This record gives sequence, structure tokens and C-alpha cells, in this order.
Amino acid sequence: MHLSRRATGPALAVSLVGALVLTACEPAVDGSPQEVADAVASALQTGEFDAVPMVGGAPADAQARRAEAYAALAEVSLDVQVLDVSETEDVAEARLQLTWDLPGEGDDLAREVPVRMQVVEDEWVATWDPALVGVPEGQVLAVEETGQPRADILDRDGEELATARPVWHVGIDKTRVEAEEVEESARRLAEAAGTDPEGYAASVAAAGPEAFVRLITYRQSDEEGGSLVAATEEILGAVALDATQVLGPTRTFAQPLLGTVGEATAELVDSDPQRYSIGDVVGLSGLQAAFDDQLRGEPGLVVSAVDPDTGEGSQLLDREGTEPEPLQVTLDLDLQELAEDVLADVGPASALVALQPSTGDVLALANGPGSEGTSTALAGQYPPGSTFKLASALVLLRAGLTPESTVRCEPTLTVDGYEFTNVPGYPEAALGDIPLVTAMANSCNTALIGERDRIPMEELAQAARDLGIGAVWEMPVTAFSGSVPDEAGSQTEHAASLIGQGSVLASPAAMAAVAASVAEGRPVVPRVVTGQEVPEPEGSLSTEEAEGLRTMMRAVVTEGSASMLADNPGEPVLAKTGTAEFGTQDPPQTHVWMVAVQGDLAVAIFVEEGEFGSTTVGPLMDAFLTDSG
Repeated sequence: MHLSRRATGPALAVSLVGALVLTACEPAVDGSPQEVADAVASALQTGEFDAVPMVGGAPADAQARRAEAYAALAEVSLDVQVLDVSETEDVAEARLQLTWDLPGEGDDLAREVPVRMQVVEDEWVATWDPALVGVPEGQVLAVEETGQPRADILDRDGEELATARPVWHVGIDKTRVEAEEVEESARRLAEAAGTDPEGYAASVAAAGPEAFVRLITYRQSDEEGGSLVAATEEILGAVALDATQVLGPTRTFAQPLLGTVGEATAELVDSDPQRYSIGDVVGLSGLQAAFDDQLRGEPGLVVSAVDPDTGEGSQLLDREGTEPEPLQVTLDLDLQELAEDVLADVGPASALVALQPSTGDVLALANGPGSEGTSTALAGQYPPGSTFKLASALVLLRAGLTPESTVRCEPTLTVDGYEFTNVPGYPEAALGDIPLVTAMANSCNTALIGERDRIPMEELAQAARDLGIGAVWEMPVTAFSGSVPDEAGSQTEHAASLIGQGSVLASPAAMAAVAASVAEGRPVVPRVVTGQEVPEPEGSLSTEEAEGLRTMMRAVVTEGSASMLADNPGEPVLAKTGTAEFGTQDPPQTHVWMVAVQGDLAVAIFVEEGEFGSTTVGPLMDAFLTDSG
């Protein structure tokens, strides 16, 4: 092996001189094609071209061209990547990939563009071309959504519940009134509608000079709306726009359940910009929100490059959407309307829930006007009063008692210093030693409390679960299935729990499920969507237990506190009344309840404040059962 000797002295000097001579023959060039390509990519992504070395156009020209071409997708995220760069002597070319992250599912818009570069005055620069933005010169991007109108919500028989209905959007069109008169017109229109004149006038004044500022929307079938529409003819700038809006049969029809539809809020858009865009019509609450994807579908998207004046051009992307699909719910249109009619004159918050025990289908879910739009029926949490005695009676049946077993009904009973009484007007003939069935028929509080040693809290809670209270429902909207603690904090709380007070809570829907469970002989889990699979209930009832409870519920009608239902047409009615005290007044205020079963129909009615279950709710139940047949 021979080792070469390192050059030293004169030889090294010659080498260095040669190198210097060679370098001097090649002029220095600023930048590189890669750096220029990266700068162009960044500028296309951000819209800032000042840092891009270019010939053939100024940065301001490039920025203006980009803004014009991309205006239709200005709110859409754009990503620009340099795919590759090729270089030959003093010219080079890069390929850029432009990708717009379009909202929704499916393909995004992708465009590949060339960037030509050259050396000018010892510097690598990009050659400006209006087509560099990925759109041919003289054209801009245009976006069009394709798809069908929002699908309907249907009742169990396919009748339309929530569908597009004709409405009037009433407001001020600022292009139709002089600026100095616009606020006065706004005040006059608001006064005619019975709303806040100054507040509306301020909103109109703050809007842009070409804005339409909506005051209110009325159904075209609404008489009140018709009179306001007529009034717009006398007010400068006031207009009533003919439109459609997804609505139920009436303003209140199952509204908390069905929900509302409107433009996507800023909060929705911010929470999921891939799913929502400003101006989208979406479900905002209830089933409309829970099943928004199904009801709205996924609109198709067509992106084109077009002449902004003629609209002519070529298609760049055609993304297919998915068709909206109707949602069928378990409600019965006629029964729901009946339920709302029954509650129409009830002042306090109220609810009526009707179930089909054989299926668990919710046939009616009504909230009275006193509920003020809240879901008392599904989400209310109230002590169920004596309707809960069905759970207490179930524990006694499991302890060996029968409906004919003797219990003691006293006028009063003191537990740990607290005196419990029966309902005012309790019949004297039903005091003393009486059958359990008589105690249930007349709703004797002291009889159940007197048997508290046979009804431990843990067993009471289990009996409640066996009747469906506290079950997992998996409702698509907020719902409360009830709760019963396994332990009581005191003897008094234990005693109160036996008559549906203390820490026991339920919703009207939960108590309707209790009645349905007694009728069906198994825990019934309610559902509001047709075909919805419900969780398997944890509890169970024996045939003898269910029969014993049905016997006692029938006695409530034939000889007790629900006698107003005795002559109801159709199959025999089973029922249980309930009253639960609340508040600090003397005498205390009372929640009032009744549950009933007739054939394959189980009903619960609740009024937040009333007299007794029999006197306040009894007539409501009678009206519903009579007309539902």
C-alpha cells in the first residue's frame, strides 16, 4: 500500500490559487430554487407576497389575484406543499400542491400548479403568472352545494310532525326606507307586534344599510301573524317575506322533544367547523339536534373555476352528498294533540305521558303551558307521592302479604318525632284494621309507614328498579328515569320514602313506565324513536306480583280515590293517585299525580301545584282516557 504525501509549500500555494481563479469565473447567485418555491407556497397559503422575489408582476398584484380567485373559499383552510423542484442552469421549476380542507365528509379540493423560476440579476426569482393560484387567468373559484331539503320527522303512522311549513318573516328592509326614517319605522312595527320598540329600533339602526332585520316569524296560518303582515303595508320599509321553516303542527306540539331548527350558531361553527358553516340550517335542540346528520344529510359540493361575469367555466370537483332520511318517532299525532288539549288550561307546570306497555313506545309526551317550553314530562324531577306506593306494596307482597292481608290505618302516626297524616277528607270507614288493598285504594299513608319494618330501604330501591325507576333509558334527549336511595338518612326519611317523598324522585315519564310495568308484568323501558333498541332492564316481576299490584290499582278505581274513572268506556281502568308536599307554606303546597292503565295504554299526569291527585288530576285523566278510545 502506497500513501500519498500531503502537498506542502509551493505545491499547496498553486492549488489555492487555482481554486480562487475557478471561483472568480462563476458569479454568486442569491437564494435557491427551493427557497423561492417555499416562499411562493407560503404566500399562496397566507396571502402575503411581499417576501416573494418575482418578476412579471408586483406582490400587490399577486395578492389581489389570490383574494379574487379564492373569495368563495375564503373561510376554508388552505394547505400548500412543495412537491418537488427541478433545476437546469439558470431556470428551474417547482410543483406545488394546493389543498382546500372543505367542510364535511368526502374529497377535498386539490390543485397542482407549476412555479417557473429564473435567475435575474444574480438572484433566483419566481415568474408571476395569474394562473399560479391554481385557477385559470380570468376565472375564480365558485362553490355550489347540492342536496335535498331537510327530511321530516314522522309519527308512528307516517304522518308529518316536523316539516317545512309556510311562514312570514316580518321585519324592516333598510333599502326600502330613508335612513332618517328607519328607526321610527322599526318602532312602529315592533309596537304592532307587541315587542320592545326601542330594542328593535336599536338593532335596525346598528345593521348595515342594505340589511333586512327580522323582527318576528309567524306561521302563515296564524291569525295574529296575518294582522301584522297587513300592518306592514302601512309602515315604510316594513316587509313580510314569504318563506318556509321546519315546524311542528302547532307552536307547542311536542316541542321540547322534537326540538327546533335554525341557522348554525357561532358556537356550533367554532366547535366543529368541518361539520357546520355560517348559514347552515341545522337542528338546534331535541330530536332535530340529536338526529341532525340523518335529517340534514350531507350536501354535495361542486367547485368550479368560472368567469365571474358570465358564470361559465369548468368543474374542478363534484363531491356527492348523502340524502336526508326521515326520522320516525313513536308519537301518535292524534294522542299527542289530545294530550296537549287536556293540559291547555292548566296553569302550573304540568305533563302528560302515555306509553304502550307492550312495546314501551311513547305515544304522547305533552307539557302544559305552565312548563314554559321545558320538558317537565321527560326531564322533570319531583317526588312522586302516593303513586310510588306501588313500589312499597311490591315489597310487602314479596314479604308474604297479599292484597287481602290486614294492615293498620291510623289517622296519624309519629316517626322519630314527626307526625304523618293521611290526605284531608280520608274516609273514616277505611281506618283501623283494613285489607292492604283498601289501604292502597284510599291511599292510606299511615298503613304503609306502619309496615316500614317490612320495607327496608334497600328492598324498596330494588322494587322501584323492578318497576323501571332508575333504569338506563339511553334516550336521544335529556330524560330522568327516577332515583331511589338504597339507604335513608333517618327514620323519618325512611318513612317519607314509603309514600313517595323524602329523597325519592321521578319524572312523569318514569311514573308512566311504572304503570306500564305493572300492566305488562315486566320492567318497561320507554322509547321515543321507532325501532330504537332499548337496554335490557335489570329488574323483574313475577306473575303473582304483577297480578297483586293490578288488583290494588283496580281497587283504586272501583272503591277508592280514582272513582271518577270507574265508568270510563272501554277496558277496565287501573289507577293510583298521588300527592307530595313541598315548600315551607302552612299548609304546604302539593305536587299532584295520577297514573292509570287501560288495555295497552299506560298514562301518567302530573301538575306541579294542585289540590289532590283525585281532584286536580282526576278530571284530566278522565278526559284523556275517554277521548283516547
